[in-house]
Amino acid sequence: MRHKALKIWLLVCALVCGRAWAQPDAPVTRRALLVGCDAFITHENTAPSARMNVERMARMLQSDARGYASIAREDQGIPDREYLENAVQTAFDGADDNDISLIYLCTHGLYDRISYEPLLVLSDGKKEDSLSAASLKRMLDAVPGRKILILDACNSGAFIDRGARGNGNLFAGSEYLVLTSAGAYENSFLWHDRQVAGGSYFAQELCEGLRTGAFDLNADGTVTMEEARLGLLEYHGASTAQLYPLQSGEALYVYDPARPDTSERPISDLALDSALLTGGEDTLYFSFTVQRPVRVQYQLIYYRGGQWRFDTPQLVEDQENAEGALTPGRKQRAVTLVTEDEAAAGYALLQVVVQEGRYAMLAGSRLISVQPDDGDPGLAVWCGGACDAERGQEASLYVRHAFPCSLTVRILDAEGGLVRRLAYKNTSRPLGERQDGSFFYWDGRDAAGNAVPAGEYTAEITCRVGEITYSQAVPVRAE
Repeated sequence: MRHKALKIWLLVCALVCGRAWAQPDAPVTRRALLVGCDAFITHENTAPSARMNVERMARMLQSDARGYASIAREDQGIPDREYLENAVQTAFDGADDNDISLIYLCTHGLYDRISYEPLLVLSDGKKEDSLSAASLKRMLDAVPGRKILILDACNSGAFIDRGARGNGNLFAGSEYLVLTSAGAYENSFLWHDRQVAGGSYFAQELCEGLRTGAFDLNADGTVTMEEARLGLLEYHGASTAQLYPLQSGEALYVYDPARPDTSERPISDLALDSALLTGGEDTLYFSFTVQRPVRVQYQLIYYRGGQWRFDTPQLVEDQENAEGALTPGRKQRAVTLVTEDEAAAGYALLQVVVQEGRYAMLAGSRLISVQPDDGDPGLAVWCGGACDAERGQEASLYVRHAFPCSLTVRILDAEGGLVRRLAYKNTSRPLGERQDGSFFYWDGRDAAGNAVPAGEYTAEITCRVGEITYSQAVPVRAE
């Protein structure tokens, strides 16, 4: 059910590991199909959020410096699989092996914990159908060339086996790049204002980060798929964006860095002094820039019982609201978290809400991790499957931990030499599972992006809590 946060070495890996699918001198035609479903029969209606997401995505693609030959929209819903298949055929008619076809789908997403089958709900309010990963892949396999698939739905990570120990990734291989708004067990949240507009937090942050250049980590005018994922992890806290393949250097968006698009928001450059609190720390320090007079309120949403408690937010009015509005300029602020007990650990979401006139909008959010400074995290590690660099198959590593923590993950060879570092003190995120845990993925390549020889390797996971380092290891096979 849909309910409505870098290191230089990551940049190097993204550039090294990006695969050039197309011939360098051959012309590339880009086409897009944007689909949004708002009216449902057996699920909650979301109007006008999906329709506005389609509009937001269209504006973003239209500003891409490379240009799109066509951008087809289906923002009034899709009644069934046959209708969607026809829309796919029409939108990408004429595509050849060198072309790029982008598909954006915004709707309700479902994931069955028993059958491990992810589904997208198709509906136009009069007829309703479901779309499985196999059905979607069959439709898109008929389209020549490369496909960029963006899924904006609850549980959408299950389509690429992200955030769950499921049945594998049907989209593995060089033909597909897939970006999802959430992991397999996560909700992907919507907002709407009946008087103005709506959308999803994911689509809003994605388009904002691309158009303004905020996601362009090396400021070269090109935002790669990996840069988009990393940007979403920093700027979008309510769910965890997932990407296949990881560290892809394929360009998602191109712009002139000397003239980036301007933000529609009245505040910009929201920055935390630190997204990590430990021990008895309970005060969050942050700053932002006000572009024009506006009223500001802060919401702290806490993650409890395996879900974000948007129904019981902690509300804090900005001190300048008493004077009518915040004046333009850089602002330094602090808010104190309300924890359930003095030594509590967990996750919180800072949301900055602005009000202009009668209307309010979310102008930024950041994920906060509150970690203990002592205690055994109880690390337990599982490895799922083997990796095969040539076939695009990844080995998944699931690390269970008793509380929020920062993890380092290294791949070692038989002699204990470092092959690849998958994570360095990465702060864990809530993934919607029954117990706290983190997923990591290895594609069978070393730090230089080269496929490793077939054989047995070791995944070593370490976590430092206070003065003690905890460690676990598990074998992983490359084929």
